[in-house]
Amino acid sequence: MLPWQRPRAIQDRQRTLETAARERARNRRHRAIALYRSVLALERNNAELHAKLAPLLAETGQRFDAWQSYRAVANAALREGREDRALGIYREATQLLPREIEAWQGLARLLSKRGDEAEAVEVLVEGSRQFRNPYLRPQAIHLLRRARAIEPWNAVVVLELARHLGRADQREEARILLAELAERSSGAALRSVRLTLLQIDPTPSNAWSWIRAWRRPAAPPPPEQPPSEVVPLRAVRRSL
Repeated sequence: MLPWQRPRAIQDRQRTLETAARERARNRRHRAIALYRSVLALERNNAELHAKLAPLLAETGQRFDAWQSYRAVANAALREGREDRALGIYREATQLLPREIEAWQGLARLLSKRGDEAEAVEVLVEGSRQFRNPYLRPQAIHLLRRARAIEPWNAVVVLELARHLGRADQREEARILLAELAERSSGAALRSVRLTLLQIDPTPSNAWSWIRAWRRPAAPPPPEQPPSEVVPLRAVRRSL
């Protein structure tokens, strides 16, 4: 661009962005997308433009392109040390692109890095529930395995993973996981484990194990310790 052309180019750019914002406000998403893309053609790494474009692409069903824009914004925020900004971007991506597995993984990875491991597990479990379709089951299993890497014996994680494994003809692994979880469970939690095993492998022995889990009495509460006897001071003096 020649020096005397720059002011006009800047004016044209600003006018294009203002027009795109108006089109977006009027719900003319495709027109707004075209305008933002015309600017991005010359500014491929402009994170602010990607942030404006990403939700529009998601809302119009252009999921692949939407995720590319979301990822560009998140990566730019991380390079600048703005983890809160990256978290917000990943959260928005999981809401608008619930079947984008990388969005769930990115959000959980950042949460775990910040020490919010319990929330990271919740995110991975929620993400796995977006892939209930049998054709998408491998993604659900992958996310639940990631959750187990954080909390190996979280009951919700293991039970949901076992159910998916059972439906994916990986029953032996499911049985092993449930057997290990049963050793760590009691009461209602144990009954859930036994029921899941029965659903995966409906055999008489598993049915009987489930019945026994219902019949097993709850562990009695620990006995209360009697209060220590207080010796009167006069009695102490007399013994002396």
